[in-house]
Amino acid sequence: MFEETKRFHELTKVHEPPKLSTGAAPITHVQVFYKEYPRFETVELPEPSAAAMSLDEAWQRRSSTRAYSSLPLALEDVSAVLGSCRILDAEREPPRRSYPSAGARCPIELYLLSFRVEGLEQGCSHYKMRTHELEKLWPAELAGRTDEIVSPYVADPAAAIVMTSVISRSEVKYGHKAYPFSLIEAGHMAQNIQLACAAHSLGCCSVGGFVDDAISSLLDLTEDEIPLYVLALGKTGSD
Repeated sequence: MFEETKRFHELTKVHEPPKLSTGAAPITHVQVFYKEYPRFETVELPEPSAAAMSLDEAWQRRSSTRAYSSLPLALEDVSAVLGSCRILDAEREPPRRSYPSAGARCPIELYLLSFRVEGLEQGCSHYKMRTHELEKLWPAELAGRTDEIVSPYVADPAAAIVMTSVISRSEVKYGHKAYPFSLIEAGHMAQNIQLACAAHSLGCCSVGGFVDDAISSLLDLTEDEIPLYVLALGKTGSD
């Protein structure tokens, strides 16, 4: 084990059970925060469609797809995939989502890199979870950048989902433990996305070999928002 790994593990250890609080929790522990771009154009996504197969069938069909057809994704496809990580009950406080989050801090943000998506130009968007919309950030020439922003081992994806962590949302409650909690949450969400792709006959590949600084620059992230995970998406089979 690397010495750096040992030191990090020591920082994130829980040494005793947390004490139950009897007073009112601070707002930073109970308020759910959202990243939004109110000045940017939004694209309303269709209502996510129901899966056409059982969970057992989706498990059987789930696989990592590393080469895609040249066919574009439809907005209905994007909706089904992003909709697997959405708010299910907005009336509950905090809102109930389709995946667990430590302390309901929800630090993970989702971005869509569109290479070939009907109704979207090539570029970057942010998933506005509260309204199930895409906020169009800016166009970008992505075709020649798949090696650094996705992976050199994934060929010709139609889109990619980038997961980032606005880690301070969790740090205020969990300190150094916020980092592994972000990784765990991203894993929960990625499994939802993988199964949604299987259930809608789409290809998907989860990758971690992207160039971190390239993603941060492309999405104009601050130093407080960390890229964690990329999932390539696209149609499979012959064109």
